[in-house]
Amino acid sequence: MRASAPGKIILFGEHAVVYGRHAVVTAINLRCYAEAKKSNSFKIHSPIATTGIDYEKHPYISYAIKRFMEIKPIDGAEIKIESEVPIASGLGSSAAVSVAVLKALDAEFDAGLSNEEIFELARKVELDVQGIGSGTDPFVSTYGGTWLIPERKRIKLEKLKIIVVDSGEKSVTAEMVAKVAELRKKLTDVVERVFDVIDAVSLKALNGDIPKLFKINQCMLKALGVSTRKIDEIVQKLEEMGIAAKLTGAGGGGSIIGVGSEDALEKARKLFNAIIVEPEQEGARVED
Repeated sequence: MRASAPGKIILFGEHAVVYGRHAVVTAINLRCYAEAKKSNSFKIHSPIATTGIDYEKHPYISYAIKRFMEIKPIDGAEIKIESEVPIASGLGSSAAVSVAVLKALDAEFDAGLSNEEIFELARKVELDVQGIGSGTDPFVSTYGGTWLIPERKRIKLEKLKIIVVDSGEKSVTAEMVAKVAELRKKLTDVVERVFDVIDAVSLKALNGDIPKLFKINQCMLKALGVSTRKIDEIVQKLEEMGIAAKLTGAGGGGSIIGVGSEDALEKARKLFNAIIVEPEQEGARVED
């Protein structure tokens, strides 16, 4: 059986959400696809490699199989992965592949898992691989839609088209989280106020004015030291083209997102060889 799950973008609230502030996260219309077939052994095919259970080359897929087998023991499965979600770009590819694999295994082996159970398994996979995580990525990938975090309240924003530009720099979440933690230790009062501004931006986004709020959020992320020269240059160029932009995710690389007129977005898409996405309401689903 074939299943899929969407990627995600953080619209507002990076880093501040780690310290109890609000964030706005949405699923996007790029999907990871997983096909599962019964077999007498385990084989994983992906754009990275073809392996058996392999916790180094295929950590998320391998742990997803392991966690599924705690619910329903199986002798083997052949898993094939295809993905529209770029890897290591801050777009939730790891959670999308975990959720898609679990959904495909559930369908192929008739395990009867609810979305809540699939999310809980994907959350465990996130912790298995990363050791830490908020659970936001697997949650959004499982359920789709746009959410206010940490309440996990489903919200509606104005209709958005969002450009996603790859900075070309790889983002390492753990390093950026540690960097912000270190800054907070040295300048606690100042950094807490920065977090408060980001919190206010996330809550204000529920009433619209996304472009202005993108700009403010980006300034705050720059103040936290998680933007880079390359990201700043891309943000500036996008703004010159009439697009309000900010980094998305942990920073230090990864992707930049922006909103603007369709004409401006199309010009920027060609210039940066970027992609244009929209919020996705549907979460994990069986494709067959």
